[in-house]
Amino acid sequence: MRRPELTVPATLAVVFAAMTATASVYPPDARLMPLVVGIPALALAAWELWRAWRAAGQPSADGRRRSGQIAALAWFGGFVAAIVAGGFLVGGTAAVMVLQRFWMRESWRAACLGGLAAFAVLAAGIERGLGQPLFEGVVTGWARGWLGI
Repeated sequence: MRRPELTVPATLAVVFAAMTATASVYPPDARLMPLVVGIPALALAAWELWRAWRAAGQPSADGRRRSGQIAALAWFGGFVAAIVAGGFLVGGTAAVMVLQRFWMRESWRAACLGGLAAFAVLAAGIERGLGQPLFEGVVTGWARGWLGI
């Protein structure tokens, strides 16, 4: 039996499991950040997969579930693309703001506060607090080199 409602949680579980498994063989200094992100994310994805599996046999109240999953996968892909392009600080902050404003339909004020919170956690908590340098992004790295910064 096909269960399309399992697509998103299964995809996320596979991505985070692969990330965690890959990071586990890194040197100790390099694996801290991927494991700090990957282990909780894997646990949450597994929990959601379990919940979706249990609910899969029950009739759906609306037909919008499939389109919602496709939208969630698209947003996840966009989030990853933003981080690859702009790095965690720039791309991650922008992705949080765009996600909150356009998908979650929050006000610009709430979206900017969410972006500010994401920036604070990444910059102050991870880069400064834990002393872990974050990926700066392909475009951001190119721009720094081009500008000589």
